[in-house]
Amino acid sequence: MERGERRRRLRALAALFFALLRAGCSRTKNVQAQAGEAVSTALFDFTVADPRTLDAYAGVEIPDGQKLVAMQLTVTNTSDQTYTMFSEDFQIQWGGGAEDFGPCLAAVDDTMLPYGYELAPGASRSGAMLALVPADCTALTVAYQEQNAAGRRVAAYFVEVLL
Repeated sequence: MERGERRRRLRALAALFFALLRAGCSRTKNVQAQAGEAVSTALFDFTVADPRTLDAYAGVEIPDGQKLVAMQLTVTNTSDQTYTMFSEDFQIQWGGGAEDFGPCLAAVDDTMLPYGYELAPGASRSGAMLALVPADCTALTVAYQEQNAAGRRVAAYFVEVLL
């Protein structure tokens, strides 16, 4: 799949994600947390920690009007099955606008979380997540949406990150 088409699909999925979040449902739950707090989902725990703004990062160009934010993500599989995790499972949100969100940047080195990785029962994986956000951004949210086997949203997890 071409990179441009992949991005268009990602944006469409993210728009659907936002629409579902805003629509809400009485059978779903929303969990709020702060950076540094462990968050427990049905299948894994995750923590977003050590947020900071970077002036530069090898292999990443910072466009005018934006800044580069780094965070450490740790995911621990608490289930009894192996899962494939993706960096795009966690969405970066920085405002209320229709385009104020995106995935973390693709890994440019071994300290960053790769696009996809296997997570065995009891195993943990940590790595840096980088995101480009507007230069005036002072807070963002790392969001994860949980779905049941039928594909219905059952929970959404929001970690507030102050910059």
